[in-house]
Amino acid sequence: MLGGLGAALIVLAVTHVVTLICLACRPHAGPAFAVLTTVCGAGAGCALDASLVPGHVAAAMGSAEVVVVVAGGYGFLSRWLHPVGAAAWSSWMLLGAALLGWGVSFLAHLDVSRMTLSLLWAASALSAVTLPSAVVQTREGWEPLLVRRRRRVGRPPVARAGWYAPRVSVHVPCHAEPPHIVIGTLDCLAALDYPDFEVLVIDNNTADPELWLPVKAHCERLGPRFRFLHVEGITGAKAGALNWALGYTCPRAELIAVVDADYQVRRQWLRDTAGYFADPAVGFVQCPHAYRGYAQSTLGRWANWEYAVFFATGMVSLDEHRAGITVGTMSLIRRAALERAGGWAEWCLTEDSELAIRIHAVGYQSVYLTEPYGRGLIPETFEGYRRQRYRWTFGPVQEFQRHWRLFLPGRLGTPSALTAPQKLHHGNHGLDVVSIGLRALCFPLAAAAAASMIAHHERVPMPAELWIAATCLLAGNLLLRWLVYRRVVRATARQALGGILAFAALTHVITMASLRAFIRRPARWQRTDKFRPRRRGLRVLTCARSETVLGLAGLLAAAGLLASNRSGGIAAALAIGLAVQAITYLTAPVVALAADRSLARATGNLLDIPAVALAAELHRPVNPVPAPHPSTPGRTPQRAGRSPRPAPSGSHAYPPRTVTGASPGRAPTRAGTASDRLTYGIQVRAPDSALLTGADNHRPDEPRENRYGSCGSWYGSA
Repeated sequence: MLGGLGAALIVLAVTHVVTLICLACRPHAGPAFAVLTTVCGAGAGCALDASLVPGHVAAAMGSAEVVVVVAGGYGFLSRWLHPVGAAAWSSWMLLGAALLGWGVSFLAHLDVSRMTLSLLWAASALSAVTLPSAVVQTREGWEPLLVRRRRRVGRPPVARAGWYAPRVSVHVPCHAEPPHIVIGTLDCLAALDYPDFEVLVIDNNTADPELWLPVKAHCERLGPRFRFLHVEGITGAKAGALNWALGYTCPRAELIAVVDADYQVRRQWLRDTAGYFADPAVGFVQCPHAYRGYAQSTLGRWANWEYAVFFATGMVSLDEHRAGITVGTMSLIRRAALERAGGWAEWCLTEDSELAIRIHAVGYQSVYLTEPYGRGLIPETFEGYRRQRYRWTFGPVQEFQRHWRLFLPGRLGTPSALTAPQKLHHGNHGLDVVSIGLRALCFPLAAAAAASMIAHHERVPMPAELWIAATCLLAGNLLLRWLVYRRVVRATARQALGGILAFAALTHVITMASLRAFIRRPARWQRTDKFRPRRRGLRVLTCARSETVLGLAGLLAAAGLLASNRSGGIAAALAIGLAVQAITYLTAPVVALAADRSLARATGNLLDIPAVALAAELHRPVNPVPAPHPSTPGRTPQRAGRSPRPAPSGSHAYPPRTVTGASPGRAPTRAGTASDRLTYGIQVRAPDSALLTGADNHRPDEPRENRYGSCGSWYGSA
């Protein structure tokens, strides 16, 4: 039986590689070409099997027939996958099933010590448990390469004759941000080509008034559409600030837009997206992340292309299955859907994607647009880059742990409006991250198994079929990743290599975030620092010390295993795998050093700006207002087990030209404390004509793509 499975493994592995090569060369060929490709691959696999593992011709021919029938039939019958894509996907699935069966049979017939066998079974079991999640995640990542066309191309907004333009409240949460970065964001919002919107700047827990006073003054200059709210002592980080701001949102606002403090939006953003909400079933519209000002940063260039993969593949695939998610900025959300879902989740590090689950669960649909309508900033240091990815990895596990009952089928699950595809993809959004951590445990188990083999003087030959299957899978995955960068993301070869290197450098932090979230270790929300750091030289390696130590230790362990077991076999293969993982870890210090070196090319200080100089004249008393008493009725949705959130007093009729009125008998204080929960109001006197246009403010000698330029610098007249 083992020999027959080995023959099938060889045939399927070779067929898979051949179909991928054809996918790279002729991706849109017809069904006949796909069948011919599969036949050629199966024939080459049979020939290789006959030369390496003779005596199993019948098994090889049988597996060849199966792969030709399945791949060819899928290519003819699939409505959404093009024939070559269907052949590549089906051959990969068959290869995975054959490898799983072969592994079980191989371990069952292995004659080694109990310790070695237990370690090998444990590593194999972890891999098998995570296999279903890996299948779903792989399909999401490959789908843009395999499909004929998008099923949901993005319905156009309603016709101009009946243009649907509801009132939009744009929320800009910020905490300890460089003032002129926020000011640049507000200037672009002021230039929006949309008739009915307001902007709420929610500055939460910023202790230094020199950071928020310039923003406050700029809101005054921009006119009555812009309101500045400063609050201290608020909990829940960004989600807490957004929930708190709902009470100050215009009652007429039907849509809530969320824009990060560093994002500069295009003038037509709301004009092009609000029309989707003419359909009452639409709960939110999401635009992709995009970035600016990274030309001078090595890390920025690499990270930009690494980010782009998810928004060009995973987000598109999720939208195809009506399981799209919100991603924290450039989000437009129906207010009724937000309130019906229960507001923003303050317990979750990824409050954005978590909200999408609940909005879909109450029956709303979503739209994802692939065109970017805004661009933000990329972390300039590896420390900031890994801290950001830690948060993005930790949060989905929290989502899965909180909502897993929603994802169960039929009567086993909590009743909701989620469809089967939505349950599958929303559930896998967190489950796949858990699987990353579990799969990482296979490496220490494999290293321990190799050490046990050496200690017990065991030599297990490496079967030829396993070498071939492993090599074909590795080569196929690398080719597919390359095709994603080159064909879907449209990156050059150099940009693709940079994106691959940047993602490899995050391997350890993703693994640790997954494991810590899985065991429910506490974590706190950390913002991405946008102040320009100073060069640290070799000291920057401290932020990658774990990866450096693990990488060097892995290389030494692999070398020791190879030196102790020169006869080869399974132990040598495990040592090679350990060395590959160690090299992956060592990409982290390389990226950290490259990012630090780029800082030498960046000049200037973020606080050396006119807005801060102006702040010296703004240190005049302001009228602090204690946040309304919790008993005051408000519109902010409440969740069971939580105390009500402060809501605006009923005496504050909208729009409040001035937020005034300190508590009777209490003298106003400066920069309210956590106990006072003070809200700073702005006296708005500027007329509508004072709105800024977002014109190009670049100096003639300044590069067009400046990290801290105005919105006009990269959008022009758009």
